[in-house]
Amino acid sequence: MAQVLTLGEVRNDIHKSLARSFQSGNINFLVGSGASLPAIQAAGQIEQEIAEMLANGVEDEARMRMYEFLAGIQAPTNALINDEDNDTLKQTLKCYTEYLGIIEMILSERRTTLLPKQATIFTTNYDLLIEKASIGYPALKLNDGFTRVPSLDNRMEYSSRNFFNTTYNTGNLYSYKVEIPCINLIKLHGSLSWKKNGEEIVFSVSARDLLDEDRTAEQISDFIEDYAVVLPQATKFRTTLMDRTYYELLRIYANELDRENTLLVTFGFSFGDEHIRDITRRALKNPTLRLVAFAHSNGDKESFDEIFSGYNNVEIIAPEDGGTIDFNNFNDTLRGLLPKSGETP
Repeated sequence: MAQVLTLGEVRNDIHKSLARSFQSGNINFLVGSGASLPAIQAAGQIEQEIAEMLANGVEDEARMRMYEFLAGIQAPTNALINDEDNDTLKQTLKCYTEYLGIIEMILSERRTTLLPKQATIFTTNYDLLIEKASIGYPALKLNDGFTRVPSLDNRMEYSSRNFFNTTYNTGNLYSYKVEIPCINLIKLHGSLSWKKNGEEIVFSVSARDLLDEDRTAEQISDFIEDYAVVLPQATKFRTTLMDRTYYELLRIYANELDRENTLLVTFGFSFGDEHIRDITRRALKNPTLRLVAFAHSNGDKESFDEIFSGYNNVEIIAPEDGGTIDFNNFNDTLRGLLPKSGETP
């Protein structure tokens, strides 16, 4: 069965154990809405809420709830794009920035030459906090799936084929070749940087006005439909394009977990998404897969323990009684994997 570890009591053991997996395994993270607190509220039970509304035939209420959900992400994203002075946004962005910096250090110091200096972040979040945080790391390649090639119309198309490419720096005068640390950012539910253009997804980032209080049902519908995202539990409102993209990315997620010696670290994710939960549980039949799930609260710990009961390749990192594991705690744990000053990596 899953092993439950309390962060404060076994921090050193966790560091030693995780360090081995980060050195010799395929590194994957699964990041949920809890990571974007307090800038953006966690998704909570929105899937169940909308599903219940649709089941009861109150479609307008379901659309209104979807609008509120999207507006709650778009408003702080507007502030992010416009570089507004927002304390909660700064706090959350700082955590993401530190997180990416730690991953870059871990990848740069990997001893093995058999595996690429890559990590993959799977996330269900629509927000652009990771993209913004990556700006501070010019030596780190963030691969978001868009093809960036010279074109007269500045058009960048999205394709899952763009992931997992390896990039090297080479010298002009001397024959050296150095691999650039890379993070594949796979946004399973879509992103606010995605825009539908016929049967393609193109890159588009801009602030967007929210609707007035006297908004009409038609305006709400148009607002929702303009997003290239997978809406919570709203199958009837999805497009063929988003369905195709969603299931293609889920296949990538499943394939990554099926690889030999794979590490999956989750943070801010409740496993409430049934597709991701089922894929993860099936993948755990791979004995070389290791899942390390950070539980925000003791309630999450109990939920994880129930979901992954019977799997001995799962470790649940729980907070001490009455406490929580926030982004700072998570970063501190990852930071403990780095060599101390004076140590040989």
